[in-house]
Amino acid sequence: NKTRSEMLRECILSLRENTEYPVEIIVVDNGGVDHDDTDWLVEQVRNGTINTLIRNKDNLFFCGAWNLGSRIASGDYLCFTCNDIVFKKGWLSKTIEGLERYSERKLIASPFCSPDKDKPNWWKELLSDGYRINSMAGSNCCVLSREAFKDLGDWPHHRIGGSIWYRRMVRKGYQVIVPPEAMVEHQAFRNGVNWRRPIDVKKTLLNGDEVHFNYKTKPSIYFGNQAPIGV
Repeated sequence: NKTRSEMLRECILSLRENTEYPVEIIVVDNGGVDHDDTDWLVEQVRNGTINTLIRNKDNLFFCGAWNLGSRIASGDYLCFTCNDIVFKKGWLSKTIEGLERYSERKLIASPFCSPDKDKPNWWKELLSDGYRINSMAGSNCCVLSREAFKDLGDWPHHRIGGSIWYRRMVRKGYQVIVPPEAMVEHQAFRNGVNWRRPIDVKKTLLNGDEVHFNYKTKPSIYFGNQAPIGV
């Protein structure tokens, strides 16, 4: 399994290498305590990989970090991503293409659909060019126009703020458009930390009794560093 530090670095470097659009990368260090990560992030600012680095004293959860990034981003499109995403070549152009091709619809875009949303009840439509419409995909990485973000409003400052924001999105009539094939890899489901893996615990108590717990973890644990990106 990869460490959080390794995932952060792979995320940012893959973003810079595989993004063909002119972009500004805004990283919010959300109360991180790893000095090696801090030094590395500062070095990425110095060498031009990162445009802006914000360091928070406290962890504002990922929604607080994303809101900070959105306030200083200057692009026509905004991309919000967690730091466990690895970007493939051409990911941004393919993701934005869906928004521009179907500009008459109320859409945000995601370069992939996470396994928990890749189910029949979430998929709403398969378009003729292979793009797919999903009602909730994309909370780990999404792209939307500045106008759409203004309409939808800030991410709620809550530990499950992403889910709350997406419910707001659905109420306002928006859907998520996803490219025909995934344009990123989600490390939490590849070889990183999978918070949704089943947990199976067997213990023998002091009196000899055996206890057995089998359940799934709740996906409400967040990485310390989060990286909103203004495109």
